[in-house]
Amino acid sequence: MTHPPTYVLVPRSEKSERRVWTLLAALFALVASVNVLLAASEAAWWQGVVAILFLTTAGACVRAARGARG
Repeated sequence: MTHPPTYVLVPRSEKSERRVWTLLAALFALVASVNVLLAASEAAWWQGVVAILFLTTAGACVRAARGARG
């Protein structure tokens, strides 16, 4: 069975895709900074590891945003 195309209310262009990746990178960096603060104040090593993972993910989002230029 063939389904009709799904219509998205958000425009799907390279510029909008860059904005989404940049927004995701900013959110991951914000969460990572909160985890760094918690790791420093509570001396919890695992929160430092989580912060590193979030920073790595933010870097991947930045690379995706730069690659979306075409």
